[in-house]
Order: sequence, then structure tokens, then C-alpha cells
Amino acid sequence: MRQVFLILSSLTLAAGCAQFPDVDAATSPEIAAAPYPTLVPVELVLDKEAPRLDESSEAALDAQVNRLKRRASDLQSEPIE
Repeated sequence: MRQVFLILSSLTLAAGCAQFPDVDAATSPEIAAAPYPTLVPVELVLDKEAPRLDESSEAALDAQVNRLKRRASDLQSEPIE
């Protein structure tokens, strides 16, 4: 059992060292040469107040679920190029 584990671990590690040229070719030279985005403090990104639930929260959540399901259905019906 230990030998099987060692062999599978070795194969997994060897697969991690493989080259993936399609991934490198997927980015354009403009994107590769683009500057890094400006970093901002995390406090500016986080919400100031925790969201609160009220009487209309359930209806709003149901409406969002329906919108997302409709969007997923639309995306599934589009052909993939």
C-alpha cells in the first residue's frame, strides 16, 4: 500500500512540472506588458455596515434567484464557439 502511495505521489508531482504552452499563448502581448493594478487598502473594499435583513429580504432574494436561474438558462442555450 505504501508503494502505491509513493508511486501515485511521484506521478502527481511529475505532472505538476509539465509545460502548458496553450496557457501561455492564451494571453496577448498587450496584457503581458500591462502594468499591475494599483493596490488599495482592504478597508476601502470592505462594506462599512453588515447587511441587515428586513421584511422584503426574502422577496428580494427570491427575485435574485429567479434572475440568476434565467441568466444561467440563457447562457446554457448559447452556442459555444
